[in-house]
Amino acid sequence: MLERIREGSQSFAAKAVLVLIILTFALAGVGSYVTGGADTTVAEVNGAEITQTEYDRAYENERSRLQQQFGDMFDAISSDPGYMQTVRANVMNQLIEQQLLVQYAQNNGMRISSAQVKQEIRDIPAFRTAGQFDNDVYLMALRNAGYTPESFATLMQSDLLRSQLLQALAGSEFALDSEVLALLRLQQQTRSGGYLVARNADYVDQVELSEQEITQYYEDNSQAFQAPERIQVAYVELSKADLMADIDIAESEVREFYDNRIDQYRTEEERRISHILVEHSTDNAEQKAEQALAALEQGGDFGDVAMEYSDDTFSAEVGGDLEWIERGMMDEDFDAAAFALEEVGDITGIVETSFGYHIIKLTDLRPGSVTPFEEVRDEVRQQLVEQQLEDRYFQLQQDLAEISFEQPDTLEPAAEAIGETVRTTDLFARERAPTPLSDDVILNNIFAEQLIDERLNSDIIETSDDRSLVVRVVDHQPQQIRPLADVRAQIEQQLRTEKAQQMALEQAQQWQQQWSEGSSELDDKVVWFDSIGMSSQEHPRGVLQNVFRMAPKAGEELAMQAVELPNGDAAVIALTNVTEGNAELGEQSQQVREQLSNRQAQIMLQAFIDTLKQDADIIRKDN
Repeated sequence: MLERIREGSQSFAAKAVLVLIILTFALAGVGSYVTGGADTTVAEVNGAEITQTEYDRAYENERSRLQQQFGDMFDAISSDPGYMQTVRANVMNQLIEQQLLVQYAQNNGMRISSAQVKQEIRDIPAFRTAGQFDNDVYLMALRNAGYTPESFATLMQSDLLRSQLLQALAGSEFALDSEVLALLRLQQQTRSGGYLVARNADYVDQVELSEQEITQYYEDNSQAFQAPERIQVAYVELSKADLMADIDIAESEVREFYDNRIDQYRTEEERRISHILVEHSTDNAEQKAEQALAALEQGGDFGDVAMEYSDDTFSAEVGGDLEWIERGMMDEDFDAAAFALEEVGDITGIVETSFGYHIIKLTDLRPGSVTPFEEVRDEVRQQLVEQQLEDRYFQLQQDLAEISFEQPDTLEPAAEAIGETVRTTDLFARERAPTPLSDDVILNNIFAEQLIDERLNSDIIETSDDRSLVVRVVDHQPQQIRPLADVRAQIEQQLRTEKAQQMALEQAQQWQQQWSEGSSELDDKVVWFDSIGMSSQEHPRGVLQNVFRMAPKAGEELAMQAVELPNGDAAVIALTNVTEGNAELGEQSQQVREQLSNRQAQIMLQAFIDTLKQDADIIRKDN
C-alpha cells in the first residue's frame, strides 16, 4: 500500500526518469568505448564485426596478463617482434572464437536474462564496499576502464552466454573406470635401460659453412628476418597530473563555495509515520474511518485500531508503521497533514487523499541539519581543485587543438601556448613504443596511413589516463626484410646448431650400430638407469621422454633407437625392461578421473571450435 501511495504522488516526468534509470541498469546493451571518431573493423565473423577498439582492449588485457606472468622478464620477451606478433595473432584468434561461440549459442536458443546479468554484476567483489554492492564504485570503475554501464553489461552477457555453452559441452565428458586404471598404471610404470648422449657443443667447431648455404638459408627464410615498421614522431603532451601541481585553492574560496551551496550539505527533516487507511472502495468508507478515529479518541491503541480498521494490511500488521519519510515522498494531501503534526505522538483527524481516508500518527522525528564546514572542508577543497583542474585542462586542450590545426606543419607554437615543450622520439616499432606513447589509442593514430603520408599535426588524441596529445610524424621506415649483413651472425649460429645436431645424430646412430652388435667399447660410456618413473629428475628430460615413448620388444630383444633431443643434442637409448604399475581404483583415482575428463573436454571443445571455423565466413583485415 505504501508503494501505491508513493507512486500515486509522482508526476509523469518523474516516473519516466525512474523507468529510464531502471532500464539502463537492467536491460543493458553494448555501448562504445570513446576514442573519438568512427571505430574501424579488424575482422568479420559471419557478418558480425570485431572492432579495432575490441581488439585493442583484448590485446592490452593479454599484455597485462603476460606482464604479471613473466614479471621483470617481460620487457626482454616483448622486445622480440616475432613473439609479440604471435601474441597479436592469438588475440585475434580468441576474439574470432568467442564470436563464433556466442553466435552458435544465440542461433540455438540459448539466452542470458537481464536479471542474470544484473546479479552477476552485483556479485563482482570489485564493485562492493563493506560486502555490499556500491553503485558509485561500480560507475567509477567502468569510467576508468573505458566502459559505459551498457557496454559492460553486454560484455558480461556475452561472457555468460559463452560460459553457459562451454559448460554444457564440457560437462558431458566422463572417463570410464578402465581408462582411469590404464592411466594410473601408466603413471606408476617404471622402466630400465641405458643411454649415451652426443652433445651438440662437441661438434659446433667442426661445422663448415659456405657462403651459398648462408645465402640460401637467408632466401628460404626471409620472412623470419622481417624488420617491423618503425616511426619517429614529435609530440606535445598535456596532462592533468602535471597541471595538478599548479592548482592552489585559498581557504576563503573553500568557505565561499560551501556558503553558496549550503543546501548540498543539508539533510532534510525525516518523520516516522503510522497510518490507518480506509479505501474509497470500502462500503461506508468515511463512516468506517470516523469509527476508527472515535476508537482512538476513546483511548484505543493505534496499532490495535489499525489492525481492526485499516485496509493497508501490510502496515496494519506492524501497527500501521510506514517507516521514515521526507517531504515530497507521499501524496500531496497526506504529506501536508503528516508534516503539520508538531509533537511525537500527535494524531491527525481524517485526511482524504486519492486513495481513501487516512488517520496519521507521528511516531518519531529526525530534525533536518547542516553538516558543519569543518567536517566537509577537505571534500569541498577537493571539489574546487577538480573543478579548476577540469577548467584549466579544457582551456589548454582547446588552445592546443586550435593552434596545432592552424599551423599544421610545426608543433612549436602550440607547445609554447600551453607552456609545454615539443618532444621527439627515436625511431621505434609499435611493440617497443616509448612509455608515453604506448597507449593503443595513441599508436593507432601514429601508425595511421594518413598521418604518415601527410607529415602534418594530428587531431587531439585523448587517452584514458587524462592526457591529450598532438603528434606529427618526422620519419617513417616501412616493414622490410633486414639486410643479410645484419642477420648473418644469427643465420650462422642457427646453421651451426642444426649441422652440429645432425653430426651428433650420426654419431648416436653409429653407437646404436656398435651397441646392437654387442661391442664392449661403449660399456664405460653408457649411463644406466634402473626402475625409473616418469617424474624422475636424475636424467635429462629429453632422454626420459623418449624412454617412455619407446615400445618394448618381445622376449629378450633389446629396444633401441637414436633420437634428436630438444636442446640440440642427440642420444642413443636402449630399453631393457618395463615394469607395469599395480594400481587400483581408490582415492587417487578421482583426481585422475577429473584429469582425463578435463583433457577429453579440451580436445572435444577444440574440435567443436575448429568445426565452427570451417563452416564460418571469416574475414581478417589488417590490424
